[in-house]
Amino acid sequence: MGGFGKLLVIITLVLTSFIVFSLLALLAALPFSHGLSLINGAQLPMSIGMLRYFQLVQSISVFIVPSLLAGWLFWRHPTRGLGFSNPKRGSVVLSFLVILSAQPLVSYLGIWNSSMQLPEFLGGMEQWMAQSEESASGIIHRFLNTDDPAILFLNFVMIAILPALGEEMLFRGVLQPVFGEWFRNKHIAVLITAFLFSAIHLQFFTFLPRFFLGLALGYLMIWSKNLWYPIAGHFANNFLSLTIFYYYQHTNPDINPLEPNAEALSFAWILPSVVLLVTLSWAFFRKEKQIIQ
Repeated sequence: MGGFGKLLVIITLVLTSFIVFSLLALLAALPFSHGLSLINGAQLPMSIGMLRYFQLVQSISVFIVPSLLAGWLFWRHPTRGLGFSNPKRGSVVLSFLVILSAQPLVSYLGIWNSSMQLPEFLGGMEQWMAQSEESASGIIHRFLNTDDPAILFLNFVMIAILPALGEEMLFRGVLQPVFGEWFRNKHIAVLITAFLFSAIHLQFFTFLPRFFLGLALGYLMIWSKNLWYPIAGHFANNFLSLTIFYYYQHTNPDINPLEPNAEALSFAWILPSVVLLVTLSWAFFRKEKQIIQ
């Protein structure tokens, strides 16, 4: 089966898994909610607890289950074919540091992206994009706005662990090698995968920073051939975002760290960020090249 055929299989697996698990989750939730109906869907605005529940289901059904099935179908092993192999502690630390060092640059890209304006004739599309961004940001804010220790732990799993694991399994573990096989060019594969990785979030005013992170995670996978390293980098990014949110929530609740803020970022941070990013990436590349050889 060629790259295009594998892509069609992946799309089928994702859609089928999402539909099946969503229906099962809905059936399981019916006895506990008065705002859900099999006929009319959500009759009332769902509670934040129910939203968290369906978010967890989505993470598992869209990313993890289809990836495991694709690994078994394409490479005859649900995990090893995706690139799961024993990680080295030093490379895990470098993966963390590569992504953390990029944060000032990522923030700057977010500020630049958020000021984007489309031509006047695309005003309707720009309005839809802004509404989609606002809706996504509002849901995330509702997820995070809590001091309950149990919910804090659930948020940690839902926002830091599951996306890092599931999204990397699908994008870097399955799609990137499939695009590499299709186009016979690993760099094109990284670019396309990073584009899809950012686009699937439907947050267009933060597209560029997420696209850049997708590129960084893609090259961590290319250089190491070990999925644990982009997972570690993805986790570092998400965990840092959680930490910053709760820091501001308790020290300066008037600031919403989910919104790009040009005043909070000095341009003087950008050059050191780029230098450190390049240095750490080169160290990771050299270390993994020696291991692979």
